[in-house]
Amino acid sequence: MVEMFIYGENFMRLFKITILTIALIAMTYSAYCANAPEAVTQVDGEIASDIRNAIHAINNTLCRSMQDNRPGVMMNMFVEEGRNDPNLEASVRSTYEQLGQLAKGTPFNMFHEYLIDVKGAGVAMVTLPGDNGNKFNMSVEGGKGSIFVSLLTSSGNFKDLVLCFVYLKTKEGWQLFNFNCGVYKVDGKSPIQWYEEARKMYDKGWIVPAMQMMQLVKSFVRPAPFIAYDKEKEMFDFFKAGGTEAAKRYKFPFKAAWVKNAPVICGLDIEFVQNKLAPVVIYVTKYPLARGVPIQEEVDAINSKIEKVIPGITQMTDLVVYRAFTEPPLDQNKDYKYRTVPSKVRK
Repeated sequence: MVEMFIYGENFMRLFKITILTIALIAMTYSAYCANAPEAVTQVDGEIASDIRNAIHAINNTLCRSMQDNRPGVMMNMFVEEGRNDPNLEASVRSTYEQLGQLAKGTPFNMFHEYLIDVKGAGVAMVTLPGDNGNKFNMSVEGGKGSIFVSLLTSSGNFKDLVLCFVYLKTKEGWQLFNFNCGVYKVDGKSPIQWYEEARKMYDKGWIVPAMQMMQLVKSFVRPAPFIAYDKEKEMFDFFKAGGTEAAKRYKFPFKAAWVKNAPVICGLDIEFVQNKLAPVVIYVTKYPLARGVPIQEEVDAINSKIEKVIPGITQMTDLVVYRAFTEPPLDQNKDYKYRTVPSKVRK
């Protein structure tokens, strides 16, 4: 018997693009050691205005090139190592094709900017101001000169993006070292805010929906691959412990014995319905998937008691989404047919 707790991790395709040319900035903390060099950081208004103005001009040029789909602009601004990379052109062109439509008509405002100088060789851990009082951690390799990080964000959208430009000071001036586009907020909330919501659910005993919400957190937990919230370990420890607890408490698959034909519930997922996070119940029906068969009645019958079986699952929104399959969707390489049926929650 195969047990499934949460089926599938690609419940939400979030936009993320990264162009990384050289390993100047470490992507994890593992390189940090007791003999780490000293790092001097300046943040936002602490940075000299002439440096900030120079960087802002480059940012504006790159943003306009994205809107106009002129990838050559970015390619020419990379450091020498990047320009010599045979894969750079294809990577930048692909990035511009994906990002162009998003960039058009989407204003990006300065969120934070950091100027970092690492004194000596080795990798330094840098802690920087983030959002809402939270902090970001970044590992930066020394001996490379000054590094400038610009974070620009959109606002007021269901999915707000963050553009991360990383520049290296060279003899030719400020040159692009790295660019990343990721998701900054979903439905107006950062990963930390979603995590706090999940903790509240967990404290109420709603373990499964709390872990479903943490699936969302996991999908956009970093604004860029090399920038992490200082609470990242805390969040993943919570996700791991809660997932283990939920897997012990709730055994999948199980029969919805209170429903005619006892359909089998295989697992859970989440998705956004009309921009609201909704739980998804994956189950196997004995009915054909064609329209006109009583699947809606079956789904409503399952939904009538699902809260008693999985506490908190109906608390996210006013409906639960059901995916009806005719066989358990166990093979990730197989394309299964299913029918999606929503069922309103009776409060």
